[in-house]
Amino acid sequence: MSVNPVVLLGNDDDEPDHDVMFTEIARQGGEAIRVHPHELVIEIVNSKPLFLVNGKQVTPALVIGWVYEDDLLLGMNQLETFRLAGIPVVNTAMTLLRGQSKYLNSALMAASDVQHPDVAWGQQVETLHTAADKLGYPLVYKPMMSSLGRGVVRVDNRDDLSGLVAERNPEGDGYRVQNEGFYLQKHIDAGARDIRVMCVNYRAVISYQRTAPTGQWRSNTPGCERVVVELTDEIRDLAERASEAVGGLFTGVDLAKDVHGRLYIYEVNTCPTFFEPSQALGVPPVALTEAGSFLYAASQDFERARQEWRPTVHAHAGR
Repeated sequence: MSVNPVVLLGNDDDEPDHDVMFTEIARQGGEAIRVHPHELVIEIVNSKPLFLVNGKQVTPALVIGWVYEDDLLLGMNQLETFRLAGIPVVNTAMTLLRGQSKYLNSALMAASDVQHPDVAWGQQVETLHTAADKLGYPLVYKPMMSSLGRGVVRVDNRDDLSGLVAERNPEGDGYRVQNEGFYLQKHIDAGARDIRVMCVNYRAVISYQRTAPTGQWRSNTPGCERVVVELTDEIRDLAERASEAVGGLFTGVDLAKDVHGRLYIYEVNTCPTFFEPSQALGVPPVALTEAGSFLYAASQDFERARQEWRPTVHAHAGR
């Protein structure tokens, strides 16, 4: 192992994606390793952090955060310690929190004037009923932190919302749902389709459309149909602004075009996979290759890479 590798902090659930990035880093002359948050021990001696993996000190040239769900909190603490030690971090602790919290995603889109469906979020159920009436049905309930559409429910009316509350809050105290509250997003009529845009260093690389299986409305579920679509200027601009809003240097931006032709950002994913979608699409895993290229450049000179690195591939670009 080199003295200063690129370190990916995460588990091996997305190993094929990591392997593509690592291969590109190696092709350019670098080295990368994956470290599970449970494998990392941090010592602070005389105010200096030391990072140990299997008892050996590691001094990363750069760290990329790839932690989510059960590993998120531990990984965030570790990523922030790397950052405080002066080690560049791609997708920092706060970036990952912003990407995985549905509400923070929404708040950041609003603060950055990025088109986003109206939402309501909180724990006080009666007020949420009033907010839902104001938003107007249908709505979409989403768990605050989930992926692949798990736990997402369409809410068509007040009775549906009451049933959801009862199901998610069996104690009936009127306040809690698994300690996370209710996140309700205005449903966008987009014909059961959405678009995923992969971005590196806030730059769009490739976009593809997902269409829900027949009889379903969620487009990001297993069995969806996927096809590469043109990366138009409008889609590019919106995706890049959304990526920058969360501070995500490697992101998968989900957006939809409604029946009136208006684009909306659904959310920005900060641990985005592309290996399996690239196989389904029948294209090379360009987003991962470009991510590896950027990570290598950033490990050599982070600030210069941030300012100067650009993708070499613009699949189906509109310009």
